[in-house]
Amino acid sequence: MRRRLLPLAMIGLVLAVLVLGLTYQRDNPREIVGTSSVTVAGSRAGSKTLTLQTRDVRIAGAVFKEVEMPGGTWIACAGDCVKAAREAVDEFWDTQQKQRR
Repeated sequence: MRRRLLPLAMIGLVLAVLVLGLTYQRDNPREIVGTSSVTVAGSRAGSKTLTLQTRDVRIAGAVFKEVEMPGGTWIACAGDCVKAAREAVDEFWDTQQKQRR
């Protein structure tokens, strides 16, 4: 009997967390409250200088910055959008270089 209840309890717990997350997301939607841009010079030799869009996003009263990468993906800035963009681009090229080996 107990062996049958454990999977059902786990499914119930997962569904409860899912409903809680979706309810929170519905009640606290992302709101773009500002936009700007930053210029990022690559840290590698021969890399281009990029001008990237940034935005201020508010969720449930908390405001944070994001920067749009060249492929269209928005990443969190964590306080310094130039540094975040540079690290993301460098990480991408490091991954590409490792895959070629």
